[in-house]
Amino acid sequence: MRGIPERLHLDNAREFRSEALKRGCEQYGIAIDYRPVRTPHYGGHIERLIGTMMGKVHLLPGTTFSNVAEKGDLDPERSAAMTLDEVERWLGHAIAGVYHQELHRGLGITPLEAWRRGVAGHGEMLGRGEPTAVADARRFLIDFLPIERRLVRRDGVRLHSIGYWADVLSTWIGEREPMVVRYDPRDLSRIYLLGPDGTYYDLAYRDLRRPPISLWEHRLALKRLREDGRALVDEAAIFGAIEAMRTIADDAVRSSKRARRQRERRFRVIEGGRSDLPPAGARDAEDDPVADGPDELQPHERMFPVEEWS
Repeated sequence: MRGIPERLHLDNAREFRSEALKRGCEQYGIAIDYRPVRTPHYGGHIERLIGTMMGKVHLLPGTTFSNVAEKGDLDPERSAAMTLDEVERWLGHAIAGVYHQELHRGLGITPLEAWRRGVAGHGEMLGRGEPTAVADARRFLIDFLPIERRLVRRDGVRLHSIGYWADVLSTWIGEREPMVVRYDPRDLSRIYLLGPDGTYYDLAYRDLRRPPISLWEHRLALKRLREDGRALVDEAAIFGAIEAMRTIADDAVRSSKRARRQRERRFRVIEGGRSDLPPAGARDAEDDPVADGPDELQPHERMFPVEEWS
């Protein structure tokens, strides 16, 4: 399954009414059909697919399940073991590698075979032909990212109280009309300015010493700064707050790792009547603060809380 869709069937959620989605669909000739209000039966086919996929998701470590009754005594925060990127890759395999290859009771064949027949034809049924391919995957992604409009000033472009610059900006300094800027909420270290020639130009942090951050970290930093009574928030304050938050998170992970290991060892002593603790004076590399530095943490242990965005 590939190519640019000809039509999207959507419900009336706010994110499906965004300018970014509408502009992206217009650029690629994708029609949008919104579900009529108060007609849930129109979404039955996709709701069933979502139910099938969520049944698989609830088998993953760290699932919160659909309600409290299903969760029971499980602690999702303690059992969680996957980063958001890992969940995305897992979901891709679950759809393309499993669902598309399994026999579909309603179709009588696999979804992949149904796709192939629809494209190439089968028996007396004519095929619709190959769909339009995505010529530039990077451009396609950027065309659907969130949109802002900013003036180009002498010090560059400012977005989310952060300064960005690229040499090409000197061409448009003094332009009276704001220019379209798109950004990826997962990484604010780079944004994309749409030039008059229709080309996207990459803008990096004006201060290249700044680390990549996500929009969720940025929002949390602003919340913390306002709680501390900071009426005016500048770039240095934002990155300072994020650095402090990351340090606290790293320290908490190291502490919780040591606490879990010590607790598990105590349980083994109580339940098994023996001790797995090292001899007195021996040094456990896993309990060494240096060995537990941020670079030694597993990917899921460096993960920050995330929230849904639209």
